[in-house]
Parts: sequence; C-alpha cells; structure tokens
Amino acid sequence: MDNLCPFFKAECHGHQCMMWKNEECLIVAFLQEVQGSASKSENEVSSEENSEMETAISHRETAKVPSWLKTATPESLAKDMLEFKDEEFQKDEPLRFYSLANLFWSKKGVERFFLPSEIQLKIEQANMKAQMQLQKEEEDKKRARLADEKEELSSLVCKCVDWARVSGLKRLSLSDVDTFILEKDIDILKETKKALYSTANVKMKTGK
Repeated sequence: MDNLCPFFKAECHGHQCMMWKNEECLIVAFLQEVQGSASKSENEVSSEENSEMETAISHRETAKVPSWLKTATPESLAKDMLEFKDEEFQKDEPLRFYSLANLFWSKKGVERFFLPSEIQLKIEQANMKAQMQLQKEEEDKKRARLADEKEELSSLVCKCVDWARVSGLKRLSLSDVDTFILEKDIDILKETKKALYSTANVKMKTGK
C-alpha cells in the first residue's frame, strides 16, 4: 500500500491496523467529521448574526415615530429639553448633559436608537444645540461672577495679608491661600484665587 500513515509516519497497513474499519481509517474519519462540524457551526453562527442584524435594521425602519417628533425641529426640541431641565432640577444643581438627555428622551417615551436614521439625526442635532446653549449659559454666569469677585478682590487681599501676618508668614504659598479661604469659609473661583495669591504676595513684599 502506497499511503503513509500521518500518525505513525509509516506505511498504512490497512486491514492489519486495529484502527481500520469499513475500508477506512477511523482516526482520519473522526478528524474529518470534527472539521466538518466546526465549519457547520461557524456557518450557523454567521447566519444567526446576519438574521439578528436584519431584524434590527427592519425594526428600525418600521419603528413608529411619534407625530410630534416628525414635525418638530431640532431647535424646538432643544428648547423643550432646556425647559425640562428648569422644571425638573434645581437652578445650580450639578447635572451631566448625557444624563439630562437620556432622562428627557425617556420621559418623552422615545427609543431613539430604534428610530429611522433621519430621526436619529434630528435628535442628535437637538442634543448638540441644547448642550451648546447650556455651555453658553454657564460661561455667561462665570463671567458675571468673575466680575463681581473682581470688585471684592481688593478687600479680600487686605484680609488675606492681615491673616498671613498674624500667622507669621512672610510670603504666601497657594496652600496658604487655600487655608485662608477654608478658614474664612470663602467661595471664589479658581481664577480669583490665583489673583488673590499673586496680589497678596505683592502687597506683602512692598509693605503697602
């Protein structure tokens, strides 16, 4: 016999081998069956994945879009979201925009990830407009607060210098300023704190 056994690196003995049955090698037949089962399993998985994807796409295309959402503009939706925030949350309550958006759309009963792509785009545009408006409001409030704190800076510097001298300090470090702010229970922005640190040190150095 011309065939070589791949397992024993010798000539196949056919009927003389204990692994030979029904005119074939049982080892080879077993390995061929395992390989065939693996290929079949991979095909079945691939088929299931394709079926799930097709179902998801079909569901998105046939998902019912509320009539109010069809006619609403991104601008009006953004306005609704901001009004929702004012109604549901305290004015200065910290809130991440991602959480706000999720809560808003959930309250509206909108499963946005299963809607047609053009509606999803409208929702994303509304989210962006609302987020930009909130950021603008935060920046405006910060500018107004900085202006107020700037007017109080001179008085705050005098208090800080007096505190430093009583504490036996010849120069203030940032940690010293933090301690002063904490002891006096002062709430200021970091920009004002930096200005306090530099101005108070100049005042201590010049003795004015």
